[in-house]
Amino acid sequence: MRVLISGAGPAGLSTAYWLKINGFTPTLVESAPALLTGGYKIDVRGAALQILKYMGIYDTVVAANTDMQGALLIDKNGKVINKMSGDAFGHRMGSDQEIMRGTLCQILIDQIPDLEIIFGDSIQAISQTNESVQVEFKKNKPRTFDLVIGADGLHSNVRQLVFGDESRFSQEFGIHLCVFTVPNYLNLDRMEIQYTELGRAAAVWSTRNDTTARVSFAFVSNIHVEPRNREAQQQLVRTVFEDVGWEVPKFLKMMSEAPDFYFDVAAQIRMEHWSKGRVVLLGDAGYCASPMSGQGSSLALIGAYVLAGELALAKGDYQTAFNQFEQEMRPFINVNQELGVKAAKLFSSQENKNLLTWLLMKLMHIAPASMIEFFINRSTRRIQQAANAITLKDYK
Repeated sequence: MRVLISGAGPAGLSTAYWLKINGFTPTLVESAPALLTGGYKIDVRGAALQILKYMGIYDTVVAANTDMQGALLIDKNGKVINKMSGDAFGHRMGSDQEIMRGTLCQILIDQIPDLEIIFGDSIQAISQTNESVQVEFKKNKPRTFDLVIGADGLHSNVRQLVFGDESRFSQEFGIHLCVFTVPNYLNLDRMEIQYTELGRAAAVWSTRNDTTARVSFAFVSNIHVEPRNREAQQQLVRTVFEDVGWEVPKFLKMMSEAPDFYFDVAAQIRMEHWSKGRVVLLGDAGYCASPMSGQGSSLALIGAYVLAGELALAKGDYQTAFNQFEQEMRPFINVNQELGVKAAKLFSSQENKNLLTWLLMKLMHIAPASMIEFFINRSTRRIQQAANAITLKDYK
């Protein structure tokens, strides 16, 4: 079967790998002109670690992990209030791995050297018949496939074309996130420094063998800015963090000159079904749990393995495979999406004017170090439970 996959992230690349292993003929289309490198830190946890071992890349991922040695928690003026290990701060336990997104993508693409990839193009139209899917591209000539898989992220183009407008499925938390690269002028060596309060956080870190550093901001705001209006996005960040000391004023100045700038809202995608005819959604495109869950990459890797495995078991009977894919994944996704909801509610709790919020804010003011560590440790326990809330079939 000829399968078109939209998106060259962890979801799309791992799907292509498993489809080839199972005898299918995948083609991947990616709007970027080349594989995106760098990016942000991602974690692979729980059941997803078994997927890395099935693929034979677990040791490669371990060798390329961020190797974060620690994290410093600071107050508004830059005074250190607590120090944690890199794993404890990142909610990692046991064999959990943290790796740069671009590095993982490179490792994945190296496993499928003969994969057909169409870079610098995207899908413009999809039409289905009982026998096939006709795909029109923005640049290349139309082609016919047996199946189409949308693995193209939170703002999925495939979902928009086949299932309808994003607003039907997206549930935003009112939390904004941005990440960009800056010179490593603080000389950080596998260290992260973070200022956190209810409703906003600022951090900077540098990973193993990285000559640069990355800054991230997360904050609650009900102000809407257009997805591609970089100037408005950066002005919103400046407004929210203008009263924070430490290195934040320098970060805000460097932001406009950053060679990269990622900005988005924390949101979940909730759909009754992830497939329609010969088209199916995978990863953030179909069931994004939001960055608040810490599980996005793991959900993508597991979903790719399960979808390709069910297609192989069903011998190409895509309707049966898609139904089984949902049956296997839906309970796991529900647990992880609820994890994201709980994390978002805590981060945004200052918006709720009640006794519990008042108490939290008082405790954060009196003992910020202890409170932050308490919330991190509690989140770690929840993440570990959610990360292992699936029993994988052996499709090999």
